[in-house]
Amino acid sequence: MTYAKISEIIKEKQPQSTFNFLEKTYDLLKDGTHQLSFIDRNRVYNAAINRGYEAAKQGARTEFVCAVMLFDLAEKDAAFILKILSAVSDNVANFTHCYVLAKQRLTEVSQLEHSYRTALRLATIKINFPAICAAMLHELPVHSETSVEEITRLFDEEIGTLVGKFLNIRIIRTANSSQYINHLREMVVAMAKDLRVIIIKMCSNIDRLEQYGVSYSAAKLHEVATESMEILAPLANVLGIWELRWRLEDLAFKVLQPEEYKKINQRFNEDEQKNRTKYIQKMITIIEKEAKNANIKCQIEGRFKHFYSIYQKMRNKKKGFNEICDVFALRVIVPDIDSCYRMLGIVHQLWRPKKRRMKDYIAAPKSNNYRSLHTTVFGFNGRPTEFQIRTKEMDDIANYGIAAHWFYKNPKTKTPNWMQDLLVQQQQYKNDEEFLDAFSSTLLQDRIYVYTPKGDVIALPSKSTPVDFAYAIHSEIGHKCSAASVNDTPVPLDTILSTNDVVEITLNRDQAGPKAEWLNFVETNNAKKHIQEYLNQFPVERSFRL
Repeated sequence: MTYAKISEIIKEKQPQSTFNFLEKTYDLLKDGTHQLSFIDRNRVYNAAINRGYEAAKQGARTEFVCAVMLFDLAEKDAAFILKILSAVSDNVANFTHCYVLAKQRLTEVSQLEHSYRTALRLATIKINFPAICAAMLHELPVHSETSVEEITRLFDEEIGTLVGKFLNIRIIRTANSSQYINHLREMVVAMAKDLRVIIIKMCSNIDRLEQYGVSYSAAKLHEVATESMEILAPLANVLGIWELRWRLEDLAFKVLQPEEYKKINQRFNEDEQKNRTKYIQKMITIIEKEAKNANIKCQIEGRFKHFYSIYQKMRNKKKGFNEICDVFALRVIVPDIDSCYRMLGIVHQLWRPKKRRMKDYIAAPKSNNYRSLHTTVFGFNGRPTEFQIRTKEMDDIANYGIAAHWFYKNPKTKTPNWMQDLLVQQQQYKNDEEFLDAFSSTLLQDRIYVYTPKGDVIALPSKSTPVDFAYAIHSEIGHKCSAASVNDTPVPLDTILSTNDVVEITLNRDQAGPKAEWLNFVETNNAKKHIQEYLNQFPVERSFRL
């Protein structure tokens, strides 16, 4: 492996403005190894290049790649960290220091390797460096005598605070008990103050699950898999971090339902993969040729459904494997928005589009900032083929959600306003049962985000109606709800709402209260509870209405 290969990957995958960090790091590496003995020089240099290549290949940020190339030199001489600070950057020096400290203090190699892999995954999802440093240090207070206070003193308050908050949610019990609810409350508080804490937790769990059968007992793995499936994967979905969500789901699925996982794995990898790869490569070749003729630079890759997603659809829709997996999918990355629409035109010229399957999330983004063009066409032999067309920035936001939004838009914001509002709402419930119900319905279920006429965001479970919306605002609004409009159009009260709908409720102050038939279509437990409580006051009237 050579430095030139690392340089090539960084130029291809990372912002051009960061390349000078790599050049400075390489100069420092050559200078530092030159002073070593011949044997040590080759060993340290080769180890640095190999580590740097592996990190770069996985898409880690440039400064992370720089840091891993300097680990051995910093470990040999603590003063070398000051040279890194002077010659390269604060981030490279800080993370190098974090690694050296973790290696010195952690007693088990497995703990060091887990911390490093967790930090590496964070470095690939465009999160900022204090969070990456905290991930490298997150095992120290548990497995060494290093305190959070010492970490704060050695580094800074931001890193120390992140490590401290991680300790509060290190283990999330997944039983319906007071201890479980207390852990959820601690997690909500930690997330409301800084979402990076829960993202560190997600990456830590992914690594633990990837070490399936290697470093952890079956009981411990089952515990990690359960909290990953029941809590962390749904939260990753809320945050729009698809890259973490599907990994959490698939890895937990493998532990919790090994036989079902094995069946799908065998069908997908052994029976289907060759045909799929051949088909997708044929499609890619044709598109690349047409894009070149149109002078559009693009990257095209095939997409496959993930195992847990396949399992869910087979179970929920009662369909066979072939029915679920008969749709091929490709993602096309282009330089700018204009190229997105031009590429869409090329795809539709090549193959006949399927009716009502074109979606423009660029003109109308989803509530989590997801933007892309979607279309389904009839490809070779009439096989349905999905296309997602978007820019590199849109692709990063699609995969990494709020983390990518920090990277591109507002790196100083720790928790976006819409998410903070949701989390603050959870903290208002003092009763354990109400808190658990609100947490589950608001954050862990599939949800939609709709707006009041004033622009306030209301989060609701999918399949919610205007009546659910009314009760989410206030119980009296729900009781007096007589009509509704969605996007300025009058609709029945049992209309199913969708994300980005603007909902307006018409009140009838003379209306005594809710109608019993509303219980047949409301979706939220909050609405059901208030309707039921009101009707229980008038048992005769209720039976008459029913």
